[in-house]
Amino acid sequence: MPDKAVFLDRDKTIILPNGDNYIYRIGDFYIPDSYITALKKLFDNEYKLFVVTNQGRVAKGYMTEEDVTELHEYLNDIYKDHGFQIEEFAYCPHNPMGHVSPYNVVCRCRKPKQGMFYDLIDRYDIDVTKSWMVGDTERDIVPGNLCGLKTILLRTGYYIGPENADYIEDDLASAANRILITKN
Repeated sequence: MPDKAVFLDRDKTIILPNGDNYIYRIGDFYIPDSYITALKKLFDNEYKLFVVTNQGRVAKGYMTEEDVTELHEYLNDIYKDHGFQIEEFAYCPHNPMGHVSPYNVVCRCRKPKQGMFYDLIDRYDIDVTKSWMVGDTERDIVPGNLCGLKTILLRTGYYIGPENADYIEDDLASAANRILITKN
């Protein structure tokens, strides 16, 4: 039987930057307690949790894939201490505007393309009709819609209007509540 899932963007969705800085490494962000509670609720309600994030600054030389992996492992250690985990962190290190080879290419995984989503949906046998995408930009919402997921746009990012999301919520905590009260 296929599983239900919540696909989550990373920056400004499950973690928030310290100040106006971009999140490169551990120490560049914080996690509100309400976000940990929200993810735990989703996990306890049998949603598989996946992070799908563009990390094109690898292609620009600002960070390495090891930096990305270290941050993801750090996050999962925190989550495991609270009784849940992210099933998988999927990320795209590519950016055609970058200068670091082999990452400076056009790829099938960089959002708003759906490559990361289709890979996870197929590999984990996800029922898209019972699953969600939560993110802070239109770049997150587009692939969710194209994959048949219900979508939630958070106001934690560069929100400028209704966009194409099924729902708009203030933050991850309110998005989790929306998912749990909405009938599939």
